[in-house]
Order: sequence, then structure tokens, then C-alpha cells
Amino acid sequence: MRSPTLAMLPKPPAGRTGWPWTEESQQLPDLMHDGRPWPKIGIVTPLYNQEGFVEETIRSVLLQGYPTYEYLIVNDGSTDGSLAVVEKYSDWVKCITQKNAGQSAALNRGFRTTDGELIGWQNSDDCYGPDNFKEGALGAARNPDYQIYNGTTCGFQDNNMRPPWLFEVSEEFAQAALLKRMCVMNQSMLFRRIVFEQGVFIEEHLVYAMDTDFFWRLSLAGFRYKLLPAMVGYYRQHAAAKSTSYKPRADMESFGITRWLCRDERLSPELRREARSSLRRHFLMSFRRARRSVPRKIVPELFLPI
Repeated sequence: MRSPTLAMLPKPPAGRTGWPWTEESQQLPDLMHDGRPWPKIGIVTPLYNQEGFVEETIRSVLLQGYPTYEYLIVNDGSTDGSLAVVEKYSDWVKCITQKNAGQSAALNRGFRTTDGELIGWQNSDDCYGPDNFKEGALGAARNPDYQIYNGTTCGFQDNNMRPPWLFEVSEEFAQAALLKRMCVMNQSMLFRRIVFEQGVFIEEHLVYAMDTDFFWRLSLAGFRYKLLPAMVGYYRQHAAAKSTSYKPRADMESFGITRWLCRDERLSPELRREARSSLRRHFLMSFRRARRSVPRKIVPELFLPI
């Protein structure tokens, strides 16, 4: 399916202007400049009760001006007005509804369903920037030996999608960097289909750290990341976001990931030692915030030799 134009979409709510409300990406020609067809891009959005934000997400996908795309929204049992918003765009969006099973399960269902050559994951309160698909497809064509393409992610507050940004992430992936921070983010990322054909999916038991875990397992499986800075996405910080307030389970998930990294011999001894140092920091931080969030039986592991 070709991306619709701005004129084809429902009118934006009163007072909403700019991208992606009253602005659109330029419509691309049917073929790339070298005569090859554009790769089909499949986007997956897990949806649960985001009535106030999901329309902006939808429009940022549809207004890419891209010749061949598929957009799957996996509704994970929403109970608010989210589905009514999605219905407005039903000519251009495929919606799959399931009983509430969590964000990770919804993502995996979408990844297994889409037939895109390049596949993206966009949350229902975040957005793509204009020309994101074009930059991703051209970058993938120029760099065929890579399987993951990460761009620039800009953070913003509530509905203020303009600079100055809360943060800006745009760097080459490195395992040493991911031990310390989110050096790549799904809001500006595309995966080649081979990632899922080889069985790497989201761990469905994870609620908060599924992205970090996924990026680690991709790297440890040998998949390569390529930075495409012009491929821009936006991360929204708001009161209802999972990352807004402290959750003991988030600590435990992060702790668990770092714990298995200490043991994984696919990492160099140097990085495993750095993971051990990070594990100690996670433990001390978690112990201060909520003493019960890390079992005491784990303490000896903090000091065992690599």
C-alpha cells in the first residue's frame, strides 16, 4: 500500500498544527533512483489505552510519502477510546485485537504477522519524524551487510514536540555503551526481516526492560547495527509513561539482564567485568530505593570471579 496524502486523512483536532497534523513528507517515486523498488516497510505499534496520543503516532506513520508500507496496530485489550481513534484511519491501518497480554506479546504478534522487508516498532505514544522511511530505506540499500538501522531519537515532554529536546540519542551502537546507557532506541530503528526469521523476538515476561534485553540479544546473536542519523524518531515523556515513576519490577528486570551478561561468554572478559561493576551499582541503587526488590541470595554473585 502507498502512503496516503495529507488531504486524504481525517482533519486534525482543533489547534493541532505542524508535523504530523498539517505537514507531510513529500511523496516518493515508485522506484529508487537506481531503478530498484523500495523495500516494503512494516510498522508494528502495540496499543493499550493511549487515546490521547495514538492519533499522532498513526499520522506520523501514514504521512511518510512512502511507496509500499504495512501498518499493524496490535490492540492489547484497550478499554478507553483508543479503538475509536484507530477506526478513523482504518483505510490505511490494519488493527489486530487481542486480550490483554502485555506490550511484549503484542509486539511479537505484530512482528510475526507483518511481511515487511524492513520492520519498525513504534510505541503508541511516540512518533516518527518526516522522511524517516525514506532515510531508512536508502540507508539500508547503501548498507546491505547490516541488519539493524538506528537513527536519531529526540525526547520531548507531553505535546511539545519541538526543541529544545529533553535528550537526543544518535550514536553508533557499542556493547560497552549499552552497558551504561540507552545508546540506541526503537523510536528511530528498522530491523531486517532476517532478525525475526532467525527467531529473535521480544522476551514476553519483561514489562520495562524488553528493549534493552532485545538490543543485547540482537548484538550477541551477531546482528550488526548501522547508524543513520537522518532517520529521526521522537520519544514522548508524560505522566502516564511507564518510565515516569520508580517501579521495583523495573529494577529487577534491569538487574536480571546485567546478571546474565556477567555470565555470557560471548562477551569479552573486559565487558563481563564491566557488567559485574554495573551489577553492583544496580544492586546498591535498588537496595537503597526498595530493599526487597533484590533477593539477598544474589549478593554473593556480586563478588564471584569472572
